Amino acid sequence: MPEPLPTRSSYSRLLRNPAYLRIFSAGLGSVAGQAVASVCLVWVVYAATGSALDVGLLGASYLVASILFSVFTGTWVDRYDRRRLMIFSDFSRALAMGLVVVVLVVWGFQLVAILVVYAAVGALSTLFNPAEQAIVPALVEGSDVANANGLVRSSRSTLQFVGTSVAGGLIVTVGGATGIAVNALTFLLSGALLVGLRVPASGSARSRPAPARGSYFSEVTAGFRWLWRAKGFFQLTVSATFFNFCSNLIFTFLVIFATGVLHGSALVYAFLLAAIVAGGAIGSLLVGPTRGHRWAGRAWVVPYGALSGGLALLLALVPTIPVALGALFVLGVLSGYAGTAWLTAAQLLVPTRMQGRYFGIDNLGSIVILPIAEIGGALLITAYGIGPTYLVVAVAWILAGLVFLAPRALWSLGYRPEDPRATLRTDGDEAGTPGSPGGTQDA
Repeated sequence: MPEPLPTRSSYSRLLRNPAYLRIFSAGLGSVAGQAVASVCLVWVVYAATGSALDVGLLGASYLVASILFSVFTGTWVDRYDRRRLMIFSDFSRALAMGLVVVVLVVWGFQLVAILVVYAAVGALSTLFNPAEQAIVPALVEGSDVANANGLVRSSRSTLQFVGTSVAGGLIVTVGGATGIAVNALTFLLSGALLVGLRVPASGSARSRPAPARGSYFSEVTAGFRWLWRAKGFFQLTVSATFFNFCSNLIFTFLVIFATGVLHGSALVYAFLLAAIVAGGAIGSLLVGPTRGHRWAGRAWVVPYGALSGGLALLLALVPTIPVALGALFVLGVLSGYAGTAWLTAAQLLVPTRMQGRYFGIDNLGSIVILPIAEIGGALLITAYGIGPTYLVVAVAWILAGLVFLAPRALWSLGYRPEDPRATLRTDGDEAGTPGSPGGTQDA
């Protein structure tokens, strides 16, 4: 029978769930801190060097580490206790960001040291993120997963909105190092909250995967083999490679667009970022009420493909602050909706024992091309300027979006309980819902 439409009581039920509330609260502080620190780091690097290439290197250091560690950390998530991995990641990231503050205060700006530490943060985040994504379905009922994801992503986007706005003020008043120190403290807070997380007995099996069945590398291979057979998810990962390339290039060099084209200050740059995350907060909440996860492939490829490319084109053709704020806000709504629809469908369709590897491999496929966006974008901007670069990227984004409307498995991917092929999820590798071998989440 069809899923019931989400109600206000479903959100109340989630917030009365002590385990979910703890992981929800833990993420809020760290995300707010990350929002402040990311703006401050970009500004610190650009203010010290004035180089688009150095800004690109900052983002590339994070991404390269993410690429190198994604598959390995995803497999760890399927082999070891996910809560403990998240705690380790939070405390380690707190230490890393603390080291950046020490370097800036004691030795001054040191690009190499910042790049190395930021790479470590990127590697640790590839451990935290799939563990968190895989543990959420262990804390809530299957019918509440979409709302749980929407609430998490929306709340975090809201705090990113606040964080990016605060970052501009911190840069102007007390300097970027303070914002980075805030992030170190929020990672500590997140880790402390997770120490007290207790997974309900009914979710224990899903939060602590079954013992490894083979060697470490055989499990890595099994993860790739599963994704290859899950045509809908595979096609989505491939499309994400192109869509994320375009969006990352736009967002990475927004600081240059804000200052060089819009002639704004750090506050203008912060408000542009805030418009994106504010839109993401709204888009994430829309998935549950509209049941976007039922048609996750379409909810992914249409908003995050050609429509987002069109907004990037508007940004390039009409470079004014009001247009930029509006375009980036709507782009945030579309990306928030697409991302939450995909995540919910993945949590409900991918077998529990495979979720860490799936999220790790998907992360790898989604970001493997991004260092090219960071470095290539910097070289293009240096050679031709920010305006022409944005224009080319926008057109490429639209074309990629149109191309990925064609794959049938991606178009039909989604979690629909009434579908006769949608059975209670097991840890087998066969059958299930269109686009996903392995069945669906038990509800």
